[in-house]
Amino acid sequence: MTPDQKLFAMDLEDARYRTGVLNGRWGAAEANVLPDDMSWPRACFWLKAAERPDSPERYYIMIDVAGYRAASPTGSFWDPVGKIMLTASQYPKGKPGSRFAQVYRIDWTPGLSKAFYHPYDRFTLSSHTGWTGTMPHLAWTEQNTITDYLDEFQSLLTGDDYVGQ
Repeated sequence: MTPDQKLFAMDLEDARYRTGVLNGRWGAAEANVLPDDMSWPRACFWLKAAERPDSPERYYIMIDVAGYRAASPTGSFWDPVGKIMLTASQYPKGKPGSRFAQVYRIDWTPGLSKAFYHPYDRFTLSSHTGWTGTMPHLAWTEQNTITDYLDEFQSLLTGDDYVGQ
């Protein structure tokens, strides 16, 4: 195992991560939703969503955790049936102008289906370097863990700004 892989595995054993699993907020994706070529540094999780009409009870995310924790994860929604990144039409929707709609936006061409529009995301942050100064409370540091990442994105899916799929 590489050092980042060991650190990631340790964080999956942490009480905060396990509490989220026990509370049904998130969990590791089941083997049948993973691509055949699944390997490190990719990781797949499900995130519990608030109940909305004609919407799934959970969304899956596929993330790249290379360089974990020194580098933030990057990733986006995953289609567990097609085993590909989720298409824009399948993204969860939020109230117009809400923080939810900004983070899970589908009109950001460079990142569409590749990354969340958030300072935690490595891909997005690479083209928005000023965010670390303007939003330091949301900037990823080596003190953050996968639990922080999952908590940030899962809490949006259970908030009032989430309207469904």
